[in-house]
Amino acid sequence: MRFPAFTLLFLIGSTSFGQTKRYQNLLDTALSGHGALIICSKPITRIKLDPEEMWKYFYFHHDYANKVLDTLMFAQIIKNSKLADTTLWQDNELKIYLVVENKNENVSNKYATEKLRLTNRKLIKLYKRQINRYNSTNSYNRNLYYFSRPVFDNSKDYAIVQWDNAHSGLGGGGGIVLYQLQDDIWKEVGIIMNWKY
Repeated sequence: MRFPAFTLLFLIGSTSFGQTKRYQNLLDTALSGHGALIICSKPITRIKLDPEEMWKYFYFHHDYANKVLDTLMFAQIIKNSKLADTTLWQDNELKIYLVVENKNENVSNKYATEKLRLTNRKLIKLYKRQINRYNSTNSYNRNLYYFSRPVFDNSKDYAIVQWDNAHSGLGGGGGIVLYQLQDDIWKEVGIIMNWKY
């Protein structure tokens, strides 16, 4: 069956838009809930998953989420994590977060106001206070968040994201969270592992 050229372009565009929208939904879901405001543009590249630790993940996930981990699906994620996407985070992907290149970079109040489209004076004041606190903190103690890009299983119905906000003196921690695509929306399934510093 042959389709006119404009029909093919529409189908390709619709599929691409749907995938982009789905991916953005996964990012929004995975990055929320950590209390992050400022995120490093360099994604985590070394995902802390080891095939020999599969049963450790299985039992941790079961204890935490009270769900049985599909080991076949998760084995695919572990394998795919060795080729994780290391593309730098872009401002347009992280819509409600401020992006910096490293811990030494200060955050501009103007950048925050413009990016977050702040117009309410109380909100501007609140964000200014948080940014000034961040900028006045020694760089090694800054509460900067790092996130891996999502790693998918082969079906693209499951994904993990690793996060970390280690900072000297103030502690911090991290973890790996599993997500599932349900009715075109990404939902958190449970924690695979977590750690504190």
